[in-house]
Amino acid sequence: MRTGFRFIALQAFALFCLSFCSFRAVGQSPVVLSHIVASVNQLSIGDINFRNSTTPKWLFTINIQVVGGGSLEVEMEVFVNFTLPGYESPPEALRIATEPFTVNGMRSVSNLDFDRTIPLKPGSQGYSLDPEARRRLEEVALPTGQIPAGTYSFRVVVTPVGGTLHEPGETGFELGLSNPTIVQLLSPADGDQFASRFPLFQWLYDGPSSRISVFEKFPGQASLEEAASGVPHYSATSGTNSLQYPSSDTRILEPGKTYVWFVEGLIGSAGGTTVVRKSDLRSFAVASVGAQSLSSILDELARILPQYQGLFDDLKAQGFTNSATLRLNGSVITLSDLQRVLNTFRRNPDAVTSVELE
Repeated sequence: MRTGFRFIALQAFALFCLSFCSFRAVGQSPVVLSHIVASVNQLSIGDINFRNSTTPKWLFTINIQVVGGGSLEVEMEVFVNFTLPGYESPPEALRIATEPFTVNGMRSVSNLDFDRTIPLKPGSQGYSLDPEARRRLEEVALPTGQIPAGTYSFRVVVTPVGGTLHEPGETGFELGLSNPTIVQLLSPADGDQFASRFPLFQWLYDGPSSRISVFEKFPGQASLEEAASGVPHYSATSGTNSLQYPSSDTRILEPGKTYVWFVEGLIGSAGGTTVVRKSDLRSFAVASVGAQSLSSILDELARILPQYQGLFDDLKAQGFTNSATLRLNGSVITLSDLQRVLNTFRRNPDAVTSVELE
């Protein structure tokens, strides 16, 4: 009798488990989420204050699709946590929660809809920020107007309401904020009179991309600002902090002429807009044929072969200058030939096994 009772009890327990598992399977989420996010490098405190901002800007859009079509009442929650240098916020430092709204087949909801076309729940139920997280944000945001650089993680949950119990739909994304600052030009040096026809432009900038513009300075133009107010001789966007002036498919830089250049740091911000950080203006002149200084050539070689920086610095310190004739391995070469050699070194610096002075 005892053995039979235990067997019947186990059967009942197994049937209960199967019934429970089947019940949970029926509750799979009837919504599928996807997202579109602005490409941003900096944000203001108002950009994430979705309830009280007087000038809201677009930051993200959540696309909600009802599986199989039809109409569904749902609620949306957005959770944000962030990591700053020396601080990691709680998992749900910022929480935004909406009142129920209707999705007919498919609906797109952006942060611009919060408390406008889609009401948030009242008080702290609809918008709450952890006190310590708020303090960390305001330490930087209040004096600068920008929230601190760091990684901000968003988790979006959409839950059907009413009727059968369903699993929520989820999606998530991260924003990496760097808050880029100033742009500093490095080379060619300001007023350089011996730049090559294909100079290597270099600058310092801590943002993801920048735009360089080069202008010809015409006779009669009294200032760099006047020269840079016209149509650029050359302009390009770069994802690094250097750019070699192209040797083809663009207008050449002519020997003996003066050019003005500057770099604009490009910063993505909320609303899909781009904020620009502009450098100072600089000028340089392209050397006349045969007149390029040894210092300029050595600077170019030092940039390509930094492991020999000491040797090139010693040569400049000794006051060496080049004659009107350039030779490579005993053969006379032109400046164009030299530029091609430098370009070869730049593409494959490991091919240079040693540099010696004779």
